[in-house]
Amino acid sequence: MSCSYTYPRGYIITTTFWFITNNAEGNPVSLSDDPDYKGRVTYRSDKMNGHTLTITDLRESDSATYMFSFITDQTRGRYTGSPGVTLSVTDLQVKVTPTWRATSKTLTCSTTSCPLTGNPTYIWYKNGQVVTENTLHYSVYPDAVDSYFCAVKDHEDLHSPAVCVQGQSCSRVNYTKRRICVLKGSTVDISCTYVGYYYTTSSFWFRSDKSTPEDLTRDPEYADRVEYTGTNRGSFTLRISDLREEDSAEYRFTFKTYSIEWGHSFPGTSLTVTLFSLHSDLQVKVTPGTVTEGSWVTLTCITTCTLTDIPNPTYIWYKNGEYLFSDSSPQYQYSVSRGGSDSYSCALRGHDKLSSPGVTVDASSLSCLRVTYTSRSICSLIPSVDLPCTTIYPTDLQVKVTPDTEAGKRTLTCSTTSCTLTDNPTYIWYRNGQSLDWLTSQQHSVWSSETESYSCAVKGHEDLRSPAVCVQGHNCWRVTYTKRRICVLKGSTVDISCSYTHPTSYIEQGSFWFTQKHPVDVRSYPESAGRVEYNRNTENHHTMTITHLTEKDSAEYKFRLITTNEGRFSGLPGVMLTVTDILLEMDPTSVSEGGWVTLRCRTQCTVGLNPTYIWYKNGQRLTNPVTSYNSRIVYPVSSEDAGNYSCVVEGLERILSPEETLTVRYGPKNTSVSVSPSGELVEGSSVTLTCSSDANPPVDKYTWYKKNVTSPKASGQSYIITNIISEDRGEYYCEAQNGRGSMNSTALMIIVAGKQTSVVTAAVGIIVVVLVLILCLSGLMWFRKKASKPTNTRDTSDDGQGDSSPVYDNISNMAMTSTAAQTADTDNQDDVHYASVQFSHSKNQEVPLYSTVQLHQPQKQDQDVQYAAVKFNLPSSASQPAAAQAAEVDASEIYSTVNKPRTKKT
Repeated sequence: MSCSYTYPRGYIITTTFWFITNNAEGNPVSLSDDPDYKGRVTYRSDKMNGHTLTITDLRESDSATYMFSFITDQTRGRYTGSPGVTLSVTDLQVKVTPTWRATSKTLTCSTTSCPLTGNPTYIWYKNGQVVTENTLHYSVYPDAVDSYFCAVKDHEDLHSPAVCVQGQSCSRVNYTKRRICVLKGSTVDISCTYVGYYYTTSSFWFRSDKSTPEDLTRDPEYADRVEYTGTNRGSFTLRISDLREEDSAEYRFTFKTYSIEWGHSFPGTSLTVTLFSLHSDLQVKVTPGTVTEGSWVTLTCITTCTLTDIPNPTYIWYKNGEYLFSDSSPQYQYSVSRGGSDSYSCALRGHDKLSSPGVTVDASSLSCLRVTYTSRSICSLIPSVDLPCTTIYPTDLQVKVTPDTEAGKRTLTCSTTSCTLTDNPTYIWYRNGQSLDWLTSQQHSVWSSETESYSCAVKGHEDLRSPAVCVQGHNCWRVTYTKRRICVLKGSTVDISCSYTHPTSYIEQGSFWFTQKHPVDVRSYPESAGRVEYNRNTENHHTMTITHLTEKDSAEYKFRLITTNEGRFSGLPGVMLTVTDILLEMDPTSVSEGGWVTLRCRTQCTVGLNPTYIWYKNGQRLTNPVTSYNSRIVYPVSSEDAGNYSCVVEGLERILSPEETLTVRYGPKNTSVSVSPSGELVEGSSVTLTCSSDANPPVDKYTWYKKNVTSPKASGQSYIITNIISEDRGEYYCEAQNGRGSMNSTALMIIVAGKQTSVVTAAVGIIVVVLVLILCLSGLMWFRKKASKPTNTRDTSDDGQGDSSPVYDNISNMAMTSTAAQTADTDNQDDVHYASVQFSHSKNQEVPLYSTVQLHQPQKQDQDVQYAAVKFNLPSSASQPAAAQAAEVDASEIYSTVNKPRTKKT
């Protein structure tokens, strides 16, 4: 698609591009920056303001309205050609329709979306072989088992899919890729899928440029370099190793069955084997072809073929042989400054050493390009990007004043400072800043007495005007600006200055600056109130200062001088002031860890002569932050690189660009486990394990494991173990996982102790048991005495005496164990508990009773002795029977001994 365009005189084209969509701000997005067109779009411009868009590998999704747009150096100097060019991309297809007689079927070659123009010629294929041409329709038998497809002549590689007359019952071949580009010395796989309606007897690959199809495995040129893999029906692959440049060709597949042979004219896969050498495949294209100081230049890294093993290449840019940056886009933009002669080249990641030839872009007030071919030399105004290995000689136009052959006159010559311009340029002359349209020669004669100033330019480059000169030394009207172009940041302050002269017969009465068509002092503009000041540093020198600049201040500022005798003179052209925002461009804004990010500090024009840039992250100045170019590469990206980035121009640190946020995606890191409560756990208690991890996107799955146990224990960020038992002891760890990866924590040991009874609780239990036993024994003794009372006094006395002897009773809680075990435990009983039971009588005599109580408890190394004394208050003799009183004479004592086994301390 192509177009031509025009623009007003005095404007400079900075950017040209094609687009189909706008961004969120409503600005057109160049197709070269659109991911859907990556690697498929090229721009080409010519000297006649023509521009061509080329799109390769067209798809149906490319159907759209394409518009051309260009941007100039003037404020609001953007224009879009509307409505544009409507492109419809269609596919060919074969439609099968039965005839009314049902004795045949009609095949029609048609498009899917729009009719083709130009009365195309159609080609029909049957089983891969051409059968007829120049017909839109083709008739076949209804029971045919052949496959058919069609194509447009001269576009045979863009054929329709094969169709079967009877559903899917036919032979056909489909190639996986139609074009492959690989490096010399590498290995390539060329594959296809095929269906043979009958049993396949043979199959092989061949080169289409051979007069007779020959099996590659039998071709001496491919000896020991070719291998087939596949089956008799389905996928079939050709592998060629140790590729050579002469292997570049179209490769086709054919097979035979008992009834057919797949045709040899069916388009196959085109293979390109490239050296990828310095001076062939990669090139840097510069647009626009004409550059001036402050304009933006686009460098595009182009290649003759895109390597198949790098479907989405990363481009590396070099400046003067040094690494500049890398990006997924094949384009690099920067603002041109005067006096530079930097060389730029590009390469593909993975083939870094195979870079393109360097191109040099220079912008001066005027320039000469010298290119040497054997003994020829060319000198032009603007550097050409089509001629590598160039030497740039900066030059300016100037007006030379020499005496003329005619008396009273002088000759003005428009010349360059270093070389002679070629191509017979047309010159334009200016008197007091006004164009003399009728004068186009390089020389011009004037009277020596004139008080006018003269300057010149070359047609097509009127903005590159020479300085004005006076015919009589300094006795003329002349304004010389210190700078012709100034680029400053929004919010900053700018000084615009000039020097001027006027005829000595005139006296200066005033001066001012203006921007509008009619000269009006800029200080009177409402939008400039309080922001503009004038200053006369020296005689015939004037400076205007504008503070708190806004984008509306962008304009051409001209100086106006007022003198006596109604003398008024304006310095034309004036100073072009561009006020720009500073923006940080980040590509991409979201990246996976290990990738790379390109930061670009962008301004509409170059701020200063050789600006340097300072980079900030989260408001803090980065280490080694100053760069002499406006790009910075973050590679490889880590999670620590995430944050908000901004940039400034050194010397203007107070004017910071808006921040751009970099999001880094990474898998789980620093995965750990915490436990609550901490320390040793007791059987029957509960514990909570919590897993934490740093990840982006956040962890979406937690899994818990116990060491040496294959199956997971639980899922979720927390794992709660209730009613712990001894089997729960061991090492636990968690696995944190998100879409970027997973990570295990270190193992955490869980210790579970057995249940224990406190000493106090044990003691209280023993005492209760002893008391119960004593009470039971006392009751038993009392009943025995009562049951044995005599009827006479002597019997009573004897019974009382019988009670005077001590009573011993051994009580053991080991009754359920074997006798041997009881004996062993008794031997280890070192703790003795005594329980003393006293029965109080009127005569205060005690009857001893002895009871030994054995308790099976954990062993202890030290001996604990506990004594319990129990008194029984019996009735007095006055209230007792005679027999009972007689029994009181004898004292009885009860002893209770409680032995506890020791528990060894751990």
